[in-house]
Amino acid sequence: MTTDVQSTKKEAYKRGEEQGRADALAGRPYADPPRDGTRGEKDHYANGYDWGYEQGRAQKLDLVVWQEGGVEDAPGGLGTTINVCVRTPNWTETVDAGEREHVFTAPTGFRWNGMVGAQYKRMDQTTGGSLPPVQAKVSEDGRTLTFTYHVHLNTTDQDKDCIVYTCGLEAVDGAKPGRHTDGVAQIGTAPPAKLKAEVIEDED
Repeated sequence: MTTDVQSTKKEAYKRGEEQGRADALAGRPYADPPRDGTRGEKDHYANGYDWGYEQGRAQKLDLVVWQEGGVEDAPGGLGTTINVCVRTPNWTETVDAGEREHVFTAPTGFRWNGMVGAQYKRMDQTTGGSLPPVQAKVSEDGRTLTFTYHVHLNTTDQDKDCIVYTCGLEAVDGAKPGRHTDGVAQIGTAPPAKLKAEVIEDED
């Protein structure tokens, strides 16, 4: 009986450790799993989660994220798109990071329209890879775009060089003309990238 209990506690700790590491690597916030103070399965799961989360945070995702090109739109205009690009440091490393949380914050004066497309773009400017659709969610104020997506690069001939996320963006009504550089693209634990866009006057 004692052996069974110990085994259950070890399994709970392992489950917690795996979940904690997965949450950290995906860039998700610390979940703070509940404890009951009995040193039972619940406590062991929470302890494992703490350790896994700490270890996951130490494993930074080695990717380079950046915005491609300039973006501008006028309030009431047709809208625009912003390209968020992802590559490995030397372009050629093989990375299969699994499912990672993506959190994109629009620059001041802009909001996301929820449209996101993903494709691979090679160094010779050709595109490739048949990628599944992106299931994105937009916050009520339109500033935050979130989705989870499988990040992998250079694992086959189809996923070479660079992932490009093309995201629909539009200037909000009443936004004053000006360039804003306070947007952010965060993909898992990779270093974040600045997102920039300019509100222009409506020529009509």
